[in-house]
Amino acid sequence: MPQLASFPIRLNALVTAFLSGVLPLTLPPARAQDICAVTLTVTGPHGEPTTSTWIELVDQSGKVVRREQIWGSEHKICDFGFGPHTLRVGANESLPVAVSNLRVDLRHPVVLKVVLNSAYGDEMRSACLVYFRTVDADHKALPGVHFSPELDVSRQAMTDGFGRWQSLFGGDRDLTFAKPGFAPTTAHIHCQQQEEVDLEIVMRANGSPSPAK
Repeated sequence: MPQLASFPIRLNALVTAFLSGVLPLTLPPARAQDICAVTLTVTGPHGEPTTSTWIELVDQSGKVVRREQIWGSEHKICDFGFGPHTLRVGANESLPVAVSNLRVDLRHPVVLKVVLNSAYGDEMRSACLVYFRTVDADHKALPGVHFSPELDVSRQAMTDGFGRWQSLFGGDRDLTFAKPGFAPTTAHIHCQQQEEVDLEIVMRANGSPSPAK
């Protein structure tokens, strides 16, 4: 019949084998099974699923070979080049997570669970973030240094046990830093918009020589 004559040879061979009582071996698949090299699950600091974030894949030369926004908490990276790669998760976040030495190994696909943290928050501020570090002449932390005038009425105007003080500030101000046994030091701080202002305040012990100019 014309319709039967149009069947492929393979199908005719299967019908012939079935009628003769001899079945052929299972036919091989059209291609090998596709395996994704990396399966990624991303959560927030309390285990909550993320809605979206950005990832970057960097090769061993430091070149970004893949950058994309992922949606939801699960994502697959099926293929990339030879050699070790580094995956940066949360590239647009305050604390991205980097996983190094990733390779394509079809025998052992990698399953990653990445937790993103947000230590700095995404606060909107209308002032500068000022950060002091008070140190001695050897640049070792100098704790308990008072300064005046106050910049933040809600906080004591004194550096902590590591010589640090940090808060929001706006405008211009001349500050005087003082600690018993050290000569007072004056520093000027200036805030333009919402930038970060980092200052190291060097305190010199009474009687110590001034630095050479």
